[in-house]
Amino acid sequence: MITDQLSEMMIRSGRVGSKELEKAMEIQEATGKILTDILIDEKLASSEDIALTFSELLNIPYLELDENFHLEREEYDLIPESVARRYGLIPLKKEDGVSITIVMKNPLDMDAVDTIRSLTSFEIHKAVSTEERINAIIEKCYKEEAYVESSLQDIVDIEAGESGFEGDMGDVDQLLIHANDAPVVRYVNLLLMEAVRDGASDIHFEPGETSCTVRLRVDGALRLVTPPPKSLFPAIITRIKILAEMDIAERRLPLDGRFKFKFSGRVVDVRVSSMPLVFGEKIVMRILDKESLVLDLADIGFEGKNLKRFKEILNMPNGVILLTGPTGSGKTTTLYSALNLLKSTTKNVQTVEDPVEYLVEGVNQMPVRPKIGLNFAECLRHILRQDPDAVMIGEIRDAETAEIAMRASLTGHIVLSTLHTNDATSSFSRMRDIGIPAYLTASTMRLIIAQRLVRKICPNCKTEYKPDDGEMEWVKPIFPDAGSWTYYRGEGCNQCRNLGVKGRRAIFEFLEVTPSIRELVHDEADDITLRKQAVKGGMETLAENGFRRVRQGETTISEAISVCQMD
Repeated sequence: MITDQLSEMMIRSGRVGSKELEKAMEIQEATGKILTDILIDEKLASSEDIALTFSELLNIPYLELDENFHLEREEYDLIPESVARRYGLIPLKKEDGVSITIVMKNPLDMDAVDTIRSLTSFEIHKAVSTEERINAIIEKCYKEEAYVESSLQDIVDIEAGESGFEGDMGDVDQLLIHANDAPVVRYVNLLLMEAVRDGASDIHFEPGETSCTVRLRVDGALRLVTPPPKSLFPAIITRIKILAEMDIAERRLPLDGRFKFKFSGRVVDVRVSSMPLVFGEKIVMRILDKESLVLDLADIGFEGKNLKRFKEILNMPNGVILLTGPTGSGKTTTLYSALNLLKSTTKNVQTVEDPVEYLVEGVNQMPVRPKIGLNFAECLRHILRQDPDAVMIGEIRDAETAEIAMRASLTGHIVLSTLHTNDATSSFSRMRDIGIPAYLTASTMRLIIAQRLVRKICPNCKTEYKPDDGEMEWVKPIFPDAGSWTYYRGEGCNQCRNLGVKGRRAIFEFLEVTPSIRELVHDEADDITLRKQAVKGGMETLAENGFRRVRQGETTISEAISVCQMD
């Protein structure tokens, strides 16, 4: 019946003539082949004609899948390559986490739909595209991972005598030649590809005496990847320094640089830092992928009254908002999300950053340039002459920057910044340590958020388990009913590289500076007194917030313990 409707619609749309259709039906009767395949094989209709007709008949989207289209790893991990090829389809994961869209060459193939449903347990939605375009995506995405791994191993297997650099380490000309050798260029390119594909934040190149180590930081944890031969290491380091426009002849001093490259149709920024060690230079590359930047506070982890109150404070006419936590705790992402909320045609939003990590449209972003004397404090002085409504300072590092920021808030500006402290309440003593008067801190501070990142349980291999007594000893003093909770952990699967965790979310300590807190700060109360008052006033500590995520099945007890400060 559907086939009859399809034929009728193709004739009505003018995509195929009645004679051509009759010929195709005769072949179908003789061979038993699928009608749409016959139309394409006999060149009686194009695959695009058939896909468009399917779209109109079944009221499903038609996707063009151009050369810039790319599946994410979590998407192509849903369906084995053999299944994708057999049925001519690819999966697109939905944001709701309970359904997927299957892009099919033949959306009438119920066997394909049933197979995908049994493999994924997701609700299935359909879309249609041409067989050629679906096959091109399968080739590009499913083969990419195997290509990267095998290619890296191929380079490792190259004999040092053939492609390695065995000359004088001080011979810059020879290093420059070898840095442009095909194996070296290929290794660097493939490693960058793997880093972006796996969502890595950093790549570490570490030299040893007889070997070298390469590691990627994914979801906050470092993991080993295929290293190059030791003989290629100097040339690889030189290659990276050339890309980052660093001095390849200088190997005694730490250097910084940056470069950009294109991957799957998007531009990725890379910051490079080198440091001289005993057996050579160590390089760390920070991957800044704007496509992976989350600019929604709810997606980061803010919820309920804290999300509502944060938005209200952001829209106040003045005051200081601080994000605190160690390096890698997601402070910068939260700041950019706040900027995304602040920006509007009616506000002048200005930032001072070292360096500018991500560009936010509608925000005026200024990098510091210490080499020419343009530090945070100097930038701030000039920015305050630019009539700003809101100012974001990448980090408060010294008394001069802190004092200018606080006096800016007194003159009618909302100021956002970061500070390195272990919790929210210790920010006040930190300000005293760098020389800021207590009265100034008390009168300007509006909100302090301590933040950490916990790894989430992989949804694909999530399973119930019973924690041991040692784990429960951490939770029960904070939540006496913890014995009645249901606990989960990841067993490990191909989607999480057998780690049991995949992705991260933030946990918070949300301290609003109330009149009672303000009074204690003014009187230079110690951290313990401030913390007791904050908890009495309703502040949820990092440990409480972390264990609440455990109760909700998002993370594990051990993960929460590893990042939280236990009182």
